[in-house]
Amino acid sequence: MKKIDSERKTFEKGLSLYSKGKFEEALKYFESLKDPSFEVMKYYHIGLVKIQMGQLEEGLKEYRKIHEVNHINQGVEYDKFMFSLYINMGSTLQVLAKKKGRELYNEAISCYTYALQIEDNDARVWNNLGNAYLEIEKYLDAIKSFNKAIELDDEYPEAHYSLSLVYESMSQYKSAIEHLETALKWKCKNKILLNRLAALCFGTGDFIKAKNYVELVLNIDSKDLTAIKNIILILYNMRKYNEAYKYYNVLLDLDPDFKDPELKVIFDDLKNRVN
Repeated sequence: MKKIDSERKTFEKGLSLYSKGKFEEALKYFESLKDPSFEVMKYYHIGLVKIQMGQLEEGLKEYRKIHEVNHINQGVEYDKFMFSLYINMGSTLQVLAKKKGRELYNEAISCYTYALQIEDNDARVWNNLGNAYLEIEKYLDAIKSFNKAIELDDEYPEAHYSLSLVYESMSQYKSAIEHLETALKWKCKNKILLNRLAALCFGTGDFIKAKNYVELVLNIDSKDLTAIKNIILILYNMRKYNEAYKYYNVLLDLDPDFKDPELKVIFDDLKNRVN
């Protein structure tokens, strides 16, 4: 009993240090835990600390050790604990997948699937699952996951944003625009949403609507380079060359070294038309 009490105090000391951001000190306390009944908590918190320290792969290794632990002897609410573990594992794998390879997205999908087997009414997990499917281009599975997230939380702009990415990847631009506009209901001043809406509307030939969205961005931030570049292209295609040229000069004032090979032909033509 004394040993358990001593281990508990060690664990609580580690938690206290972790909560204060003293990760290296906290790590020493978690690593010193020896009692088998603390194995799950030990590996989980070592993993958390290492991830906070930027050691994602090392943290993931600690998470994976939990699968080998006999959970019967653990003093934790196992299902609740594993639910959190699988979410953290999935998130870590998604970050690592961008650097280490797409195959890690499949492991992330497995983690989210395990989490949903424990508790299937968390919109956040469905959204994360959808994003993992999106990364490996399993678009129909992604759509099902995002729709489930929205079913559970009908005020979830992130899921609508993610759905727009799916439909854009499938060249279903009307649906992509509809979901971005839905997300905009809750994030009406979000420059990323507004700029993407402008780009999609521009791509579908709706220059007036695209211009309206860009102007909303510029009302929020008159120096937003993405919006300035977009409005130059929009005005150019609307044949409003003098207006476009004014924004072109603004762009150069803000970024004198701006170069974009894809836009050079358009910008050169614009200068010739005005000068």
